[in-house]
Amino acid sequence: KGPELLTMWFGESEANVRDVFDKARAAAPCVMFFDELDSIAKARGNSSGDGGGAGDRVLNQILTEMDGMNAKKNVFIIGATNRPDQIDSALLRPGRLDQLIYIPLPDEP
Repeated sequence: KGPELLTMWFGESEANVRDVFDKARAAAPCVMFFDELDSIAKARGNSSGDGGGAGDRVLNQILTEMDGMNAKKNVFIIGATNRPDQIDSALLRPGRLDQLIYIPLPDEP
């Protein structure tokens, strides 16, 4: 889950992001799945009360890591959220998470 990457220590959350991406590259081919993506990829500048811009730094690290991936690495990244409107637009640009798939509530219990 996205929130599990976040810590209260300065710089540690960004290091956690780097570590997760390093492990994915080492395990390629693999799928990275970020649940509750909105918790770590909120639109920049809207992360009020996050301890001095920690949310923005984590998002910047995610963007940097995604840009460092190329097609040959065979790492497929998926993110899930209930709030796609809160995701930073830079994360949704072509070459990153550029396909949005809506999965509705089930029709039957």
